[in-house]
Amino acid sequence: MKQSYKHVALLAALGFCFTGVAQTNDVHKTNGGRQFYLDCGSTGSSGTGISEQSPWNSLEQLNSFSFAPGDTISLKRGTVCHGTVAPKGSGSESAPIRLTAYGEGPRPRVIAEASAQQSLRLFNQEYWDIDSLDLSGGTIHGVFVSGDKGVLHHIHLSNLAVHDVIGGELKHKESGLVAITPGSVNQHFDDVVVDGVTAWNTNQWVGIIVGGGDLGYPPERDWNTNVEIRNSAIHDVQGDGIVLFRVIHGRIDSSLAWNTGMQVTETIGTPNAIWTWMCDDCTVQDNEAYLTDSPGVDGGAYDIDYGNTKNSVIDNYGHDTQGYCVAVFGAGFVTRESEVRGNLCINNGRSPRMAKYQGAIFLLSWNGGSIDGLTVENNTVYWSPFENSPAFVNKAAIKGGSAAFRDNTIYSTSPWLVDSNTSSLLAQNHYSYYGGGTAKWRYGTKEFGSLQELQNGPKQETGSRFVQQPLQEWLVAGESSARSAQRPAQMEMREGWKLESVLPFSLDARGVIDDAALQQLTILKSVSQQYYPQGLQVTVRLTSSDARVFQSEHFRNALIDLDLKGIMVLKGAGTGQERTTLSKLDGTSVGQWDGFAGPVKLGLALRRAMGEPAYAQMGVKANE
Repeated sequence: MKQSYKHVALLAALGFCFTGVAQTNDVHKTNGGRQFYLDCGSTGSSGTGISEQSPWNSLEQLNSFSFAPGDTISLKRGTVCHGTVAPKGSGSESAPIRLTAYGEGPRPRVIAEASAQQSLRLFNQEYWDIDSLDLSGGTIHGVFVSGDKGVLHHIHLSNLAVHDVIGGELKHKESGLVAITPGSVNQHFDDVVVDGVTAWNTNQWVGIIVGGGDLGYPPERDWNTNVEIRNSAIHDVQGDGIVLFRVIHGRIDSSLAWNTGMQVTETIGTPNAIWTWMCDDCTVQDNEAYLTDSPGVDGGAYDIDYGNTKNSVIDNYGHDTQGYCVAVFGAGFVTRESEVRGNLCINNGRSPRMAKYQGAIFLLSWNGGSIDGLTVENNTVYWSPFENSPAFVNKAAIKGGSAAFRDNTIYSTSPWLVDSNTSSLLAQNHYSYYGGGTAKWRYGTKEFGSLQELQNGPKQETGSRFVQQPLQEWLVAGESSARSAQRPAQMEMREGWKLESVLPFSLDARGVIDDAALQQLTILKSVSQQYYPQGLQVTVRLTSSDARVFQSEHFRNALIDLDLKGIMVLKGAGTGQERTTLSKLDGTSVGQWDGFAGPVKLGLALRRAMGEPAYAQMGVKANE
């Protein structure tokens, strides 16, 4: 549940520094564009900026120049610039401007001055590819892209580290680490890609946002179009992790968010990790969100918020949240054609207050809003709240016959399994209750003490099944409590587990790693960090049909930027088949996946094998 955005006004790691690079168009190099170089570490007199031998040596020189389509501006790796990057000019559809890095070593750093509002700024500019930079500082934003008129096209951000945006008072929801947000009702974006961006540590609101702004209520007619956020990681933010607002054709894919909603006292809203609002044809898929909180309600992993049409939340992993795993909301508008499918929810509702009100899967409407067309199916929920609270909660006004809760599997230590009004249809679900006493379902105003009563009375739960087990047999993500007690974390360390991935990859002439490889590396970095203290050994064998790539400067830079500390990287010739295997150190395999092994597959397998992640020690290896 979010507050209205009409009040918003805007014009103006933890060692998890996982970044990648995105594929972008090369036409600017074949279109006669000029090359410019900046070396802030140069001790000599400033050069012309047109060669590596005669580079500029200050951001002031870069910012005073107006760039043209096809130009490339390169900052030297291993150097530090103080100030804000605010270049002038725009590219074109056939020849974007590129802001990047050159040389070998760590990404060039740009550190904003203490009084600066952002580290990187574009305003009323378009057709920019920005990659391979480390951006820090700024009081309101790390990266700020905005405007006040027209359609701004092609803003592509990749392989960026954005961090330590520490400002004063938190005033609006578009403040934070990466904000691509319209500045007026007369401006929006088309073709936005945020790929392989890691952003962390801010006392402002958001990790990554595309959309938003003080644009009236109801929202303006012209929304942002064709937006994708992928292979990115957000953590340690006061509010939301990753969000899309007022977007047509949007996607959040294979990204991570944790330690979100860290604001202590509610001032401007109630956050979630990954969500969409006023989105038309938007998909959230193959993401992981955990350790989420909120100073009020929400505090969940994912939600389809009000005003959305044709939104899907598919194959995501949400775990160890204070609030829900997945929610669907309607407020003031009708939320239409929603789908929640294939998600894995473990240890949600850690706040007793939020668990009872929201459950793990939560449907709600208010202010005259409603839901029309919703399918919640094939989700798996492990529900162990601290009090007797329902796993599925439906308090929404839903158009008759348009919402189905079916083919879901719920394992619960709470006897209260469902609390729903009569607007949803329940069918073919599988319930397992671990504990004594009688399980219950609340449907409408009545409580039912058995599944058969619910089937015989209001004719719900056709084809559903119920099993009751002793509490000592409770499955902690598939592992009984008795077994877990006999095998604590110290024993896991001695027993040892290994996760091995054979990963074909390719680099283009500029050192761009292909998206499929980056997608898998994002997930592997996440699980490595969570389970390193418990003895998980992660190995990635990168394979390429061109063995020369391993000797290239681009490959060495890519490994530095990926920051694969805690992961053993091997190199091999040949393409082979992408495959990931989880096994004990003695070679006993417990799981094997051909192709992409997403967060749901790996998350469930690791919980069953090793139990809960050691969150208190996350990042220990990366910080060594």
